[in-house]
Amino acid sequence: MALRAQTQLFWYLKQNLSRQRCCTYLSAAYRCDESWNRRLENPLIKSISPNDYFYELDRKYKREGTVSAIDVDLFVNCISTKNGETLVDETVDLVHRLRRSRETKRTLPSTNHAVLRLLQDIDNTHVLLKLLSDPLNYGVFPDHYVANLLMDSYIKKKDFTAAARVSSVKMLQEDFGPKLTQVLTLASCYFYATSDNNEPWEDYTPKVEEPKEEVKIRIRYLRNPYFDDHFDLKEPNHIVGKTLAWVSPLIGGSVGSSCELLGWALYNKWDQLEAALSRLSSGKEPVAASVINTVKEMMESCEDQDSREKVMTAISRLEGNAGKIAELDLKDMVDKMVQEEVAATEASHIKEQELVYNSWEKLREDEVQFQIKEYKKKQLLNEIEKKKKDLEEREEVIYFFDNQEKLEMLLPDRKKRYYPKKKSLIYGKKQPRKVDEGYIPPEVIRR
Repeated sequence: MALRAQTQLFWYLKQNLSRQRCCTYLSAAYRCDESWNRRLENPLIKSISPNDYFYELDRKYKREGTVSAIDVDLFVNCISTKNGETLVDETVDLVHRLRRSRETKRTLPSTNHAVLRLLQDIDNTHVLLKLLSDPLNYGVFPDHYVANLLMDSYIKKKDFTAAARVSSVKMLQEDFGPKLTQVLTLASCYFYATSDNNEPWEDYTPKVEEPKEEVKIRIRYLRNPYFDDHFDLKEPNHIVGKTLAWVSPLIGGSVGSSCELLGWALYNKWDQLEAALSRLSSGKEPVAASVINTVKEMMESCEDQDSREKVMTAISRLEGNAGKIAELDLKDMVDKMVQEEVAATEASHIKEQELVYNSWEKLREDEVQFQIKEYKKKQLLNEIEKKKKDLEEREEVIYFFDNQEKLEMLLPDRKKRYYPKKKSLIYGKKQPRKVDEGYIPPEVIRR
């Protein structure tokens, strides 16, 4: 009995410790799984077979060269976790077709949400990051709610690379959303910047195959190379650094000030780093000493001597002020900040998202009715055009003699008509004239 009790106690401690290690910021209720899965009971979606529906959409696309936004939304929303893994390629294909058509402007908000939740549920991070990294070809943009789910999930798995890539999308769109999204964005980037075991930052940019033979193309002019320092960023540290530098002022406090310095340093923007250090010298909030040490290490590898001297001078000025640099456990402060924000706003976010799901159901039904009306309208116009064409043909036959002169004028001109020459039956074919090659023309004398 004692051995059995010890075994049960060991099992309980093991399970409890594993739960603590796997604990996330957001609770299971934040996922709103019950409200989200309720869409599958909608008669409009329940009647759809994903494989057959994709086959019909594929035929329609090959026939008409376009795809409807509501058709894509119905397809991605009728997929459940059970059959999601087998329909990933079809989902990506339809999203790409929708993005490259005129119907992309009618994309429903539930479409992107359903695609990202599906890829998260089946744990297909590769395809998810591929879609987020190429918005031009796929047009998948996470809303604030699903961005919170993704960042929280990847932080739980300690996949800080994926969490940072999701947070960088909010920076590229220049929309960090509510406070909960802001703190999760900061946490994702901070954990990535301070972690030593990050996954490689894979480049999902479509590769253009270079021709084997040299091909010369004549062009009118060459554009000067342009780097916008935003969407053209490719260096992971620059992307994460810019995200940290932009979201940190929204957080404020010692955490925001310290992370802002770290962000500008990762971004290699030494002028902005110097300005931030000068601003913090006159501020009230202390800066983490660990961040100052990290910035000093980065400045040692800076090749710009002028910028290095300015930044080091600003750091010395900050160190000269008493109380401006403190030994802070920034990781625990970030963790505590996120937990407090989750406790304060999670319940309200859940209520708002449940209302959003209900509104999407109404919007989807309205779009279906709109598409039915457009289809009937198009079918009616085709019938009208066909009847008009039949009436014109009948009218042409009935009033032929009344319009005979007009119709004859439309005929080609007979005078210009070509008639082949007739052969003579008496003389036969005329022989060609003989040319005397020795003939010398008379000399012409001008009088």
